[in-house]
Amino acid sequence: MIKAKCGHIVEKKYIDVHNGLCRKCHSNFSYILDLVSKYGEDALVGYWYAMILTNLSPGVNKQEYNCLIGHLIEFYQRQLVMVPSKERYIKKMLFMLNSLREPFDVESIK
Repeated sequence: MIKAKCGHIVEKKYIDVHNGLCRKCHSNFSYILDLVSKYGEDALVGYWYAMILTNLSPGVNKQEYNCLIGHLIEFYQRQLVMVPSKERYIKKMLFMLNSLREPFDVESIK
């Protein structure tokens, strides 16, 4: 058992096969990739809206939330280089994800 990229403890064999991610984080990524391939980017926007609402509700594990956001930022940063034709969409996703990680404080600009 060792620590995955996400900080979760899993078997080394699993990490080696699944790009350094634990089962839960890998499952989340697989779901997202399937969603985009089947229903397109608009479905992904709907998914993120639902995820944000769910994760902002009381009682949600903030460590898991931050872990997923971190993995998504890494994923979309790689996609920005690999898929230049989707640059506009990917930049929107990165902006949204980074703003979730560090929310903008409107009061600070007053």
